[in-house]
Amino acid sequence: MMHLRKYKVPCLNIHRSLASKTTRIASGAKMPAAAYQPQNVEKNKYSEWEKQNLFKADNKSSKPRFSMVLPPPNVTGKLHLGHALACTVQDVIVRHKRSTGHNVLWLPGTDHAGIATQGVVEKYLTKKGVNRHDIGREEFVKEVWKWKEKHGDTICDQLRTLGCSLDWSRQVFTMDERHTQAVNTAFIELFQKGLIYRKKALVNWCNALQSTVSDIEVENVTINGPTDVKVPGYERPIKFGQIYNFSYKLYDSEEEIVVSTTMPETMLGDTAIAVHPEDKRYTHLKGKTAIHPFRNTTIPIIFDTFVDMEFGTGAVKITPAHSKIDYEIAKHHNIPLLQVIDENGCIKNSEQFNNMKRYDCRPTIVQRLDEMGLMKEVSPHQMALPTCSRTGDVIDHLPKEQWFLSCTKLNKKAAELVQNGQLKIEPEKFVKNWLDWTGDDRDWCISRQLWWGHQIPAYKCKEDKNIVWVAATDEVSAKIEASKYLRTLPDSIEVERDTDVLDTWFSSGIYPFAVLGWPESKVDYRQFYPLNLMATGHDILGFWVHRMVILGLELTGQLPFKNVLLHGIICDNKGAKMSKSRGNVIDPIDVINGISLEGLREKSKEMHKSGILSKDELDKALAYHKANFSTTKGIPECGVDALRFTLLSQDIKSHFVNFDVAICHSNKLFCNKIWQSINYMNLSFAKLKQLDEEISRKDLTYFDRWMLSRLANMVEKVDTSMETHEFHLATKALRSLIYNEFCDVYLEATKPGFEHTNPKIGYAHAHTLSTVLNVSLRCLSPFMIYLTEELIPKIPGFETNIIHHFEDSTKQYFDFPKPDDFEIWKDGEVEQKIDRILNCIFLVRELKGLYNISNKLRPVVHIKTTEDTLITDVNENKTIILNLTRCSDIQFKNIPNRNIIKGVLDKNTEIIIELIGDDAEKAILAARSKLEKRIKKLEDVLTRLQAKLSSSSYQMNVSEYTQMSDREILQSKRKELQELQRLI
Repeated sequence: MMHLRKYKVPCLNIHRSLASKTTRIASGAKMPAAAYQPQNVEKNKYSEWEKQNLFKADNKSSKPRFSMVLPPPNVTGKLHLGHALACTVQDVIVRHKRSTGHNVLWLPGTDHAGIATQGVVEKYLTKKGVNRHDIGREEFVKEVWKWKEKHGDTICDQLRTLGCSLDWSRQVFTMDERHTQAVNTAFIELFQKGLIYRKKALVNWCNALQSTVSDIEVENVTINGPTDVKVPGYERPIKFGQIYNFSYKLYDSEEEIVVSTTMPETMLGDTAIAVHPEDKRYTHLKGKTAIHPFRNTTIPIIFDTFVDMEFGTGAVKITPAHSKIDYEIAKHHNIPLLQVIDENGCIKNSEQFNNMKRYDCRPTIVQRLDEMGLMKEVSPHQMALPTCSRTGDVIDHLPKEQWFLSCTKLNKKAAELVQNGQLKIEPEKFVKNWLDWTGDDRDWCISRQLWWGHQIPAYKCKEDKNIVWVAATDEVSAKIEASKYLRTLPDSIEVERDTDVLDTWFSSGIYPFAVLGWPESKVDYRQFYPLNLMATGHDILGFWVHRMVILGLELTGQLPFKNVLLHGIICDNKGAKMSKSRGNVIDPIDVINGISLEGLREKSKEMHKSGILSKDELDKALAYHKANFSTTKGIPECGVDALRFTLLSQDIKSHFVNFDVAICHSNKLFCNKIWQSINYMNLSFAKLKQLDEEISRKDLTYFDRWMLSRLANMVEKVDTSMETHEFHLATKALRSLIYNEFCDVYLEATKPGFEHTNPKIGYAHAHTLSTVLNVSLRCLSPFMIYLTEELIPKIPGFETNIIHHFEDSTKQYFDFPKPDDFEIWKDGEVEQKIDRILNCIFLVRELKGLYNISNKLRPVVHIKTTEDTLITDVNENKTIILNLTRCSDIQFKNIPNRNIIKGVLDKNTEIIIELIGDDAEKAILAARSKLEKRIKKLEDVLTRLQAKLSSSSYQMNVSEYTQMSDREILQSKRKELQELQRLI
């Protein structure tokens, strides 16, 4: 948030000799261009900051330190709005810290992203006519490194464009040698402590990847009824969304028991049938067995309370080798596993169906069951289809021997630290998610069957028929370690390194301390660890934040950070999560630079050609662009500052953060408003003349004091909001002050003062203008980094400002204003007086607009009031009021009774405007009729909206987000009605 160049008292080449020594205007700065152009303002600034090492942390500084790490984006990734939100949040935090005197480390890095990167390179090789198996692991890894060297800097360059003030001198990559050594050290240490072990368990398996995948890479797609789904490896689509009811014959009985499944081919691996112990339909079956029709064996009927008696027939088939729920039940009842689907998605361990692809096998099994008289019914059914987010393949659950990290003990400590307040999660609503996650006793599967990643430092050591697994850095160490268990000489032991790699989340889990030099106690590690804050999306609280905490506690003996800030997921302007499947993804670079509708179309088509978008995704993207950007003929250029400001104008702590291009463009116009205010200042200062005597604070006008009081309140609000990470409140306070109060009111109020015969009024305005702009832009600078860097040095100022003294030019960053320095300017009495005056002005403007009264007519304003103080205040500021309302006079007596329009200010005051001209009466009647129609229409809308919101069906079925949005609309409509009614 700090400005990244040495601050000098801003200057003007105007009338240097005209001012007295105490009020002399500093000179030297150039006036800004006529209008704000983002590309011109942003050009070359970041490269200059980087050359000056302005983002580099000093590990020997005595300043209070503040450290964060950037959640490492995928090395093959490109900037998307989710990145833009996350990075802007963090950049605003660290810039604010720098400007308040902290020694800040914000460390950048990129993640090797095992699955994503391997997938990208495999697609690249496929286009060349080869696959990874053709060239082998060693050559494939070389190809990935080539790809990384060629494309790996894309995301980093885009982060620079966004203005992220990262310490690039410390940039890391999770496959760097140093980080790899840290990963190996972590694995070996945890293995030696008995926390990492190897076992056979059920995992998420993706056939297309030929690897296990973590839960976060599994997307449960809702299927509503029979739906054809394209599955990788199949020429024809596969039908999902059906439930199959079939029966098992009981052994030694004519009775049968009916079960249901959405995946009938898995019945080949059924090893039990479960019913609820209190289900009276089946209590007589205790101890009974059923005949498996394809194995000629029996399977037991077991009783377990997990069964829902109300669902289906109340009997559930148990397939422990292919269902995670069934797997847990089988362990409890000692039911055997029978794997019938292999790693290629083919049937195994079934003589009749072996080597058939599972979905080719499905209709055959259904037909055979029907022929046996066992198939009862096939009907539509809603289901969740687990798919791999990387490949779109349907996930299989397979029993595989894998490496696991035992989490029970680690989870207990992680839960306690949140409960006792040592680890703070913000917002607090996610504490429940944390406790749910840490309360799950499942161990973490940390191995993946990939070629790109950190190869697991574990060796299978064999001597004769004896086998032992050990963790070691190399074969020699492995033999020595294994000899302790095999009781033989190291040279007689055969070793083979595990070919699997570690889950990317494991290397990310040690990221906060590994990137600072752990396991060695390097200077950065000693100075900046633990981190002060971890900021990331709430969707990876369990997958990443939790794992950083448990690994940090176990490996470093302390929390890796004591504060966690979780932000929402980026959505479009209608609240829909941005995704390729919806077609509503917006590239932040397109928002920054602007892009035509045709450009959007061509870009999407190119992404389809390169395989990034499927045909369906392309069609949805084109439809979205046409629906949302046809009116504007594309996305208008907004610039970096408007994008950053817009992203943080929403409550980032909400579950979802909406982004609207129209609002972003509006914020670009806000930037231009600020730009023009500097030009206005310069032109106004040029009108100042020599003072024969010094001015003092007592020379400030009503409006000067009001503006300074509003400024003091804004500084306090922004300062508080920055500390509590309520950035939307900070941006609201800034926009409200700068746009609504400073530009729209105060600047207009100063125009008569700069033309006044009393020069002190102009100088009082000048001191106020200089202070307000300097202070407000310093508060704005964490959000709008380029604009404020450009404009603050151009703000004309005084060598000694009677309102506030700014630091000299020896600092690298513009200091953030301190609320205590402005407390003296808070003036509730003046604010109340000016607020009354402004309400009068706004009502006059509203009446003039309603009745289409041109500013050229300059009508007379009559005020009917019982408040003497209002009369006094209006008279003292009459010139300003007339300037702001574009009226000719204000009167309190002799109020006419014809050709007038009026509005109620409050119970004591009416505002009356006298219309002049022959058609005045006709205009009044027409406008009043139009107003009455608007009021009636609004009343009808409110009636329908209130009925809708009070409906029990609406409250039960409509999403919380939509209900909240509708309540806001209701409140807005009520306010609008009140405003219109006072004009009748």
